[in-house]
Amino acid sequence: MPKLRSMYMSDFEPVIRIINAHDEDDAESAEADYQHEGVDNQFVYELDEKLIGVTGYRAVPATKGTYWLSWTYLLPEFQGKGYGKKMLSELFSLLREKEARKLFVKVSDYKDETGVNIYESAFKTYQSLNFIEEVVNNDFYDEGENQHILSLSLSDETSDNSDEEIQVADEKPVIQFSGLMEIAESDGAYTFNWEVQEKKKLFGKRNFTVTDLLIGISAAKESNARNIFLTFPSNLPLIHKPLQAANFKYVGNLKDYYEKGVHEYHFVYTVLR
Repeated sequence: MPKLRSMYMSDFEPVIRIINAHDEDDAESAEADYQHEGVDNQFVYELDEKLIGVTGYRAVPATKGTYWLSWTYLLPEFQGKGYGKKMLSELFSLLREKEARKLFVKVSDYKDETGVNIYESAFKTYQSLNFIEEVVNNDFYDEGENQHILSLSLSDETSDNSDEEIQVADEKPVIQFSGLMEIAESDGAYTFNWEVQEKKKLFGKRNFTVTDLLIGISAAKESNARNIFLTFPSNLPLIHKPLQAANFKYVGNLKDYYEKGVHEYHFVYTVLR
């Protein structure tokens, strides 16, 4: 009888082997993630004392009950037998006990040298478990390799499909960019780090401007960026004018990402070479 249990550091090597059986780059990224973030809320799936799968979740800071699905893989010989769905269903039960609202997962549509989409099986599994695709970031991981973001509602609050819009007050904090960063697991995709200033300086600007964005775009070009991806909460009305003036395009949103009624807006700037 398979069972889900917490991951220990002693599970590290077999877990990396499971991931490596699917993709070497994923295994390398997962190893770095476990070493940096630790293995809290990470789990292994055992069958007759043999590790056959790995999964887990990470909480999103400054949100109400939002989580991202961590590295989730099964040994290839155990795929297609229902183990993946059972493993994830157990994980969802644990999240509901924590009063989680929404769970998000990122899936690549990468195709190997033979043209096979190596994540297609995972994508279909998520859909069969009622995940819904919310955003597609084109050319995210590499040119021609897109990022699909799916979500699963875990509470009655987020599964309410009524059209009634939650009224959320707009906020106008002082936003300042603090650096340029290449996005992990990507080739040439960049983002700007930004932070909210606690106090507004007297006579100082309230929000970033198109000039600030153009400075960041110039730095990204010097770093040979392909695209710049930015995300912001939906209740920041001052972000739209400068983003539009700098030719950032709206991609879509993750509904109720921060809390009920506060979504995460996604934008992209395509760097012309």
